[in-house]
Amino acid sequence: MPIQRGVVDGAFRVLHALPGVGPRQQVARLARATGLPRPTVYRLLDQLTEVGAVERRDGRWTLAAGMLGLARSVEPVAGLRVHAMAAIRELRELTGGAVSLVVPRAEDFVALEMVPGREALPIDARAGADMPASTAAGQVLRPTGRRHVGKAVVHGPELGGVTCYAVPIVLPGGARAALQVATSVRPAERFAAPVHRAAIALERRVAAAGH
Repeated sequence: MPIQRGVVDGAFRVLHALPGVGPRQQVARLARATGLPRPTVYRLLDQLTEVGAVERRDGRWTLAAGMLGLARSVEPVAGLRVHAMAAIRELRELTGGAVSLVVPRAEDFVALEMVPGREALPIDARAGADMPASTAAGQVLRPTGRRHVGKAVVHGPELGGVTCYAVPIVLPGGARAALQVATSVRPAERFAAPVHRAAIALERRVAAAGH
């Protein structure tokens, strides 16, 4: 029997939303986040548990370890994660900020890799976190007309007091990513030099690995 498209769509909505709803009132929050009725969310969680995509522990649902491992294997260019982590850790030591490598998805952006900074920030500082278009990374990855910008700096109340600076990275085959530093220290432009150096080094490492 073929799987109905609506069931697959609902399952992916639940999987995408689950990490961000927190441990309490998960079904209610998932219903709000996905736009699905609560009974449907319950049914999809049960089905996802049966196939090993979701686990129920201590009264709450979490993504199964196998799903996390699968997600970690996703990257637009082979070897990008390994090379990015070296650049991210070095940049974090230099700046103290939360450093992320951001890539575009179908309609938005996601932190492919991310290392939290020395200070607590009101952001979701983890790999796999959604990255709003209002961030600096979102701005350098979203072209203005037919052109991409070479850098972006954003700070404002919509980011909860966080300021961020980002530059684009051109990957083999023409794909693009963004290297971003998020911090409460202003102006974020003070980190321009190390961010640009890290981005250039990362481009070269990935290009060399492809040959």
